[in-house]
Amino acid sequence: MSRYRIIFCCLVIPCLLFGQDIDEAIRLFNSFQFTRAKEIFYELKEDGDHPRIGEVYYYLGRLSINPDSASYYYHEVINHHAQSRYADISYLEIAKINIARKNFVTALANLDKTITRYPETEYRDEIMFWQGICRISIDETEKGEGILEELQRSFPKSVWSERAANITQKKDVAQEYYAIQLGSYRNKSNADKYAVTLRDKGLEVHIVEAFIKGQLYYRVWTGRFLTLEQAKEYMLKLDSLGLKGNVVRGS
Repeated sequence: MSRYRIIFCCLVIPCLLFGQDIDEAIRLFNSFQFTRAKEIFYELKEDGDHPRIGEVYYYLGRLSINPDSASYYYHEVINHHAQSRYADISYLEIAKINIARKNFVTALANLDKTITRYPETEYRDEIMFWQGICRISIDETEKGEGILEELQRSFPKSVWSERAANITQKKDVAQEYYAIQLGSYRNKSNADKYAVTLRDKGLEVHIVEAFIKGQLYYRVWTGRFLTLEQAKEYMLKLDSLGLKGNVVRGS
């Protein structure tokens, strides 16, 4: 074998293998085999120079149960791999993390930046929806509703248009969210102890009081999601870690 062929093989074969590993990890992710997918992505992120490394960071963000960790990986995509096909959705995911935390001004800035930098993004309908929600949530109701009306005109068959149609000026959409309930206790100290255990695992946890048939219960919730789909996906991640829970609706 000639020297040039050897050099070619040394350069190309690892690249091909890297691509195959990414495709396999994505397949596992789409099959809800999150634990194995995460292991592969963690191995792949060591090769920071690979052309598809932006994909690795994006999926590590999707696999992170801690919002701060997820935000870190999405920022890796937008700050260092802006040409990645996952850059626009990484901006969107960062915005949604901020919306869940009620940081609407920051979220709106991210959404506006996404449209500016990626005018042909396939996520324009969802971006417009959250732009409208953010505007309404910072008391720019007229502008927000105008965006939601434009969304319905521009994307009449989109699921985001259907959601926009359900929003009225009197409905406080910012207060509604979904979470995962991991435990329910009649004794607050037991709920507090379990919450500490979950926080040690990197989860953001809060305790919600609920009266059931005159009895006060302390429910341990994690996550704050804008859509039922997000909550269900997160519940599957927790399940892969051995944490069982169910989706609940908060306000």
